[in-house]
Amino acid sequence: MRSILCPADNAKTLDDRVETALALARATDGHVTFQIATPFAQMALWEPFGGAALSAVAINEVRAEDEQLAATLNQRLGRQDVPFDVTVVDDGRVEGLAAASRFADVIVASLDDPALEEVTLEVRCPVLALPRGVPMLAFDAPVVVAWDGGYESANALRASLPLLHLAPAVHLLTVREKSDDFPASEAASYLSRHGIHADVHEVEPNGTIAFTIEQTVLRLGAGLVVMGLFGKSRLRELLLGGVSRSMLDRAQVPLLLAH
Repeated sequence: MRSILCPADNAKTLDDRVETALALARATDGHVTFQIATPFAQMALWEPFGGAALSAVAINEVRAEDEQLAATLNQRLGRQDVPFDVTVVDDGRVEGLAAASRFADVIVASLDDPALEEVTLEVRCPVLALPRGVPMLAFDAPVVVAWDGGYESANALRASLPLLHLAPAVHLLTVREKSDDFPASEAASYLSRHGIHADVHEVEPNGTIAFTIEQTVLRLGAGLVVMGLFGKSRLRELLLGGVSRSMLDRAQVPLLLAH
């Protein structure tokens, strides 16, 4: 994961993302691109009744804020030992990250980012999502892979290989819910071909599946959960609840997400 993409804004979670992106770059000898995205073209359409002057004022104010943020980041990061660049794009957050992700290995995001789900669904690289106040500064803790045999979890597993190589222990966790056409043993065999030994855990649900995953993560002392996002219909999970929805709302450790 040498090409790291990190959205930058004035949210309180920015420090978590910055420190995680820098730590990941150090661990992988990587480069970080911090992207500031603001859809200026869309802002010009917000005033439909002759408010072009007001829109221009608003655009100039936001542009000045973006330039100040870029200058602050450049000054702050210039003292670090990590190669980086700061870009400002005239796109929405999702569109900007989706375009830049074509040459990114991972996106570092925040779990409370309102655009997180859209980003994960739109991009073609994994998203490392952080709970507030939990920057991922080290990559030497065990990793739990939440495995359900679906395409989404398989995508997440493949995307996580660089981080799994850094981890001292890898745990493949299956919560018994349904017959599994692609059991965890096959996922373990795949990892073994990449030089990664994984311990397989098949457990009965203790309450909800998400709660069972959370309890297992705590028991194993894991610092990261690898999981597919929205293996079921996103609308169904929104209306009825589901593993993805619960993990996004309640996770206390970083999640590596893929769709």
